[in-house]
Amino acid sequence: MIVEPEIDRAALQSALRAEYGLQAASLTFFPEGTVGCHYVADCADGQRAFVTLLTGGTIADQQAGRLDFILALRSRLTESGLFPAQPAVRRTLAGGLKAGFRGCPLVVSEYIDGANLWPAWPPGPGLGAELGVLAARLHAATPQLGMEVPFTERFRLPFEPLLRQCLAELAGDPRLERPGQRSLLEMILPRRDDLLQRADELLALAAQVRRLEAPFVLVHTDMHGGNLIRGPQGSLYVVDWEGAMLAPAEADLFLFAGAGLEAMLFAYRKQPGAFPLHPELFAYYLERRNLEDIAYFLHSTLHENTVDEQDDFDLRCVGECLNDHAPLAATVARIRKALAVEQA
Repeated sequence: MIVEPEIDRAALQSALRAEYGLQAASLTFFPEGTVGCHYVADCADGQRAFVTLLTGGTIADQQAGRLDFILALRSRLTESGLFPAQPAVRRTLAGGLKAGFRGCPLVVSEYIDGANLWPAWPPGPGLGAELGVLAARLHAATPQLGMEVPFTERFRLPFEPLLRQCLAELAGDPRLERPGQRSLLEMILPRRDDLLQRADELLALAAQVRRLEAPFVLVHTDMHGGNLIRGPQGSLYVVDWEGAMLAPAEADLFLFAGAGLEAMLFAYRKQPGAFPLHPELFAYYLERRNLEDIAYFLHSTLHENTVDEQDDFDLRCVGECLNDHAPLAATVARIRKALAVEQA
């Protein structure tokens, strides 16, 4: 979240000392992300840590049920060396992977002193090739995981009823109090029928890709520029693993669609054990992510936000999603062409 909720920082510092032995001299709110509330802890010994508090909301509530698996997975990947390109999870004094603070899950991770890749997004050829190799390494770790992955792609659309509900509310002459809500109404109503049609078409596409029976691998599902950090030595780190699951490789690769698309696909396909790729799956994930983001930002603006700043952020995100939809067909055509060239 980009606006700090009412958190007693002194009490949170006390909890960090009691649960982790972490002497946090200060906490700096980190205004990024959509899941939870984040802080950078500056410690008395000069070290830093990244603190996440899952404080609620539609997305955070959904992810709380996955948290134990996600933390176990991250620990397995880093401690085994299968995929160390991520911040390590700090264990509590009792050896656990999380603690609690006033009814909310509390997680502490290694702090990576670097910058995310949003300024370089979407990726060009150089970065695209690097990301293709990074994703291939994650996917190749699947057979050596040695742990159950309880979350598997079913090609279902749990956000689709939420999208329809929000569109129905906006069309029903709602009482909207904040300026951001009224701006949302003006932005969405002219597109309402188009969004409903797209939802219908996505349901049909989901049924189509389900029949492909593509191989499933461990995927992150959210490796966009905001979740990729360039460390001080030039290494890439992947953060925000809340969506990790077993799914086709395209569930990661679709996010790298940019000027470096062809370079990414070429680099990925050249890695040992690379998996076959399908343009239909790229089309599915591109469209699903676009509509999913619209649905959750609509819902948060209508039902969860309390301040104009968060409304403004969500409104910008909705506008970006609407604008991003226009070139999706051209992107899929590029993917289809690139894969056909490689497979020829």
